[in-house]
Amino acid sequence: MRALRIIGRWLAAAMLIASTAPVQAQAQPEDQQQNAALRRLIRAAKNRPYAALSWHELKLAATNERQAQQLKDALAHSGRSLDDVSEQSMWVDAAAGHPEAIISFYDDNALNHPEDKTRLNTACWARAARGIDLENSISVCDLAIAADRKGYTLLFRGLAELQLGLNIEALRDFDEALGDKQFAAHPFLADAAFGRGIARIRLGDAEGHKDIRAATAANKNVVTNFTDIGITEELSD
Repeated sequence: MRALRIIGRWLAAAMLIASTAPVQAQAQPEDQQQNAALRRLIRAAKNRPYAALSWHELKLAATNERQAQQLKDALAHSGRSLDDVSEQSMWVDAAAGHPEAIISFYDDNALNHPEDKTRLNTACWARAARGIDLENSISVCDLAIAADRKGYTLLFRGLAELQLGLNIEALRDFDEALGDKQFAAHPFLADAAFGRGIARIRLGDAEGHKDIRAATAANKNVVTNFTDIGITEELSD
């Protein structure tokens, strides 16, 4: 009798597992992506103390409130400086759809240190390269370019212009950035080429596909950089 009861309980458990398996299977891929992104972010927080956290990974993990808090806790115990923990935690909030604190942080830095031209550039970058507060992005990037006309700042304004549908203006900025000799060895060069390709394609110029191919050959992550800010159009020629 005892053996029959054990078998009965086993069969009931098996039936319960079978009945819930399809629902679990449907939710699993997204959960797996979020969990994997969280693990990578926590490792980066601890093992790369001077590196910013990946925006792509943050957008995967931080949309889950529980995981966002886990990541903030990991940052708090990572051994990073208090200032860096605060800044990266604000980026966690931004990825979760609350960018107000990080925008204020960079804007205040620029206002309080007018002698440092890079601060305005960072305020421009935060908006354009992360797709946040776009309504103010052009005016901030204009100020950054007026203070110090660098290839990378032109790139950032071009990114903002692409997101706002200002394709002619974006093409102009990407062209100038790519023509800047000091920008030629910059890590963001591929982004400028990719952005120019997008602008050209949107304006009906098939030569943009050459820019896209060159950019993706130079940096395999460039497509992700653009899809993360909503630039996802079909690129096959």
